[in-house]
Amino acid sequence: MTVLLLGATGTIGPYVVAGLQSRNADIRVLSRDVTRAHSVLGPDVDIREGDSGDDDTIAAAAKGVDSVFLLSEHSHDMTDLQLRVIRALRRLGPRIVKLSGTSSAINPDGPYTCRQHWEIEQVLAASGQPWSVIRPNAFMQTLIDGIMLPAVRASGAIPNAIGNAGISLIDGRDIGEVCAEVLLDSAWHHQTLVLTGPRAVTFAEIAALVSKESGREVGTTEITPADVRENLLSRGMARWEAEHFEEMYQIFRNGESEFVTGDVERVLGRPPRTVEDYLHEHRDTLLPAAAAGGR
Repeated sequence: MTVLLLGATGTIGPYVVAGLQSRNADIRVLSRDVTRAHSVLGPDVDIREGDSGDDDTIAAAAKGVDSVFLLSEHSHDMTDLQLRVIRALRRLGPRIVKLSGTSSAINPDGPYTCRQHWEIEQVLAASGQPWSVIRPNAFMQTLIDGIMLPAVRASGAIPNAIGNAGISLIDGRDIGEVCAEVLLDSAWHHQTLVLTGPRAVTFAEIAALVSKESGREVGTTEITPADVRENLLSRGMARWEAEHFEEMYQIFRNGESEFVTGDVERVLGRPPRTVEDYLHEHRDTLLPAAAAGGR
């Protein structure tokens, strides 16, 4: 089978490519920057240069493919871009597999980006195009690697805006493998899959696990979702996006992302990776060697 990927060079895209490669799929990637795409995905991936917002480019890139992976960057106009892609593919036949957002927030009154995902999902389901939707809960790579560990390196503590609530974090590699399987198997037509880790973990639990694996005492600093918004605004983030993150953290704080599903195991035939496994696997790179030298 041949698969076209849009948005393949971000956090999740490379894991989807790896999952497809392990399944011997024919992979085609559309990217505005071919050089960068090859640096992220490897020299052997078929990269087509072009803008996914251009109808003719999408139609040409999708010619002869069986399925299209729909993902675009977190942006104010994400809805416009993805709906344009759906319209461009309307009569070409490939199944569209959309990577959406945290299931508990995908509703018409959710945080800004989640409202966008909700609208796109509604249009996709009504489009007549074959489709599947994948809704992963929060990514380990984003929360742990992108937010928590840099804060620990800077201050020795994880900023905790969700109190005692937990999140069923999921490893991006599991998301990538599920996406690859769904892209290649028509059994998942017209289904929405909700992906989580095996259990919800609190920020305090993650701090304790980082302490255990790094040999460095790590705690939490209690903040509020409003503090998150103000911090992001002070760093120059657009107001709509800072307010989106404030609302997301409030949803987490309310315990609305503690739910656990069996969809990863249903698709892959194995349970999802745990936070414990993830941190143990990355124990040598969690913190700078000098800070973790007491192990």
